[in-house]
Amino acid sequence: MPTGRLTTRAAVAGAALAGTALVLGLLTAPAASAAPAARAGAIRTAASDTYTVTARTTTYVYAGPSLSYPRRGSLRVGQSYRADCWLTSDVVAGNGQSSGVWIHVLGDQDVGPGFVNVVFLQGDDHAGLPASARC
Repeated sequence: MPTGRLTTRAAVAGAALAGTALVLGLLTAPAASAAPAARAGAIRTAASDTYTVTARTTTYVYAGPSLSYPRRGSLRVGQSYRADCWLTSDVVAGNGQSSGVWIHVLGDQDVGPGFVNVVFLQGDDHAGLPASARC
């Protein structure tokens, strides 16, 4: 048997074994290694990461950061609500302002959790949430 064939067969067998080991390693890898990709768009909800926002006007809460999402209820003017983060998305005009910043409110007994554009909330351009509270 020529040496070249033996080397080629050994190389193919070694590559197949390495490929099998790689697949088995990926299939048996701890779940934590996949968690960052799965949670990339997750919204933080830990109690220590909540803030208070106050409605400037009565406004709707949307299921997502756009007026095209379904409504989840409405915030009442002057009432305070818990919020946990902000993000940028569709720009909305209202109250003499326009902004693409949306605040994720946690809701209450009358309103489900969802998003409100910052132009409908009191405070600065992030309704008082810090820059680090990005969703």
